[in-house]
Amino acid sequence: MEHPAEASPVRAEIDLWAQGKQAGHLRVPYSRDDSGWGTIGIPVVVVANGEGPTLLLTAGNHGDEYEGQVTLLRLAQALDPAALSGRVIILPAMHFPAALAGTRKSPLDGKDFNRCFPGNPRGSFADVLAHYIDSHLLPLCDAQMDLHSGGTGMDIVPSAVGHVLPDEGYMAKTLAMADAFGAPITLVLEEVNAGPTLLAAAERRGVVALSSELGGIGRLNPRGLAITERGVRNVMKHLGMLDGAPEGEGSRRMTVPDMRHYVFAPHDGIWEAADGLGATVAEGAIAGRLHRIEAPLAPALELSYAAGGLLWCTRGPGRCRAGDPVAVVARDL
Repeated sequence: MEHPAEASPVRAEIDLWAQGKQAGHLRVPYSRDDSGWGTIGIPVVVVANGEGPTLLLTAGNHGDEYEGQVTLLRLAQALDPAALSGRVIILPAMHFPAALAGTRKSPLDGKDFNRCFPGNPRGSFADVLAHYIDSHLLPLCDAQMDLHSGGTGMDIVPSAVGHVLPDEGYMAKTLAMADAFGAPITLVLEEVNAGPTLLAAAERRGVVALSSELGGIGRLNPRGLAITERGVRNVMKHLGMLDGAPEGEGSRRMTVPDMRHYVFAPHDGIWEAADGLGATVAEGAIAGRLHRIEAPLAPALELSYAAGGLLWCTRGPGRCRAGDPVAVVARDL
């Protein structure tokens, strides 16, 4: 039986095992009418020195999420191999076509890259790249962190994010890495459609892994950027890859335990939030109002919180569609 790692058509331009600092591309085939042998290069930087863990750092999983992309660009430029113990593989714009376009989904195949794992070497562009990361990069790793924010659609309290894991020892390692990252919130959740995500792919392979949510609404948030830059280096210190202890004041462990903690828009409209991001909200309180411009005499629909806690995520754009989450509430774990 052929090992899945041998089936990928993606090729790395650099030696993933070499010492020092290297920069190059992962060449993903992309056939066009005018270029049958065309490829798209995914930027990759590998910094390695001696013995130690391997850490995979990724950003640009969604192209409209910027804190992680800038953090990893700066890290790739500044990291001195002599200061490192182990190997860090950096993909600062993992879903490169979406990162160039500033979009969540791929401009090539219309797919959400973080819903494509474990991928397919014979699929579309996003499937092929996801398969390579799952079958070639994750097996090299001891730890992995995928840096997200709320993108264009959401604004989120800066957080490290992990899944609820049945293995207590594995869960403890995940929480320890999240504590080291040091975001204001460490959120443990049952995610909507978690199975095809990169985080879930790493968990299936036993890699200690975290995701994150570090701002949003289509901007590069200075506070979110500072938390991300400090957090990435904190994780490397936690793993023994950099000298020193993680910095910061600790992280508040929280959870979004069920769908009651989401507020969904029942129809299209303009969302008027009642509370600002990070507010403490009460069960039954008004979450906001949904206005319908197509029915000018109809009063706005008031939506209420079904659970109380911290307003962890809010809708970014005013306009929303039926089924969009307009608020997500977290409570202490």
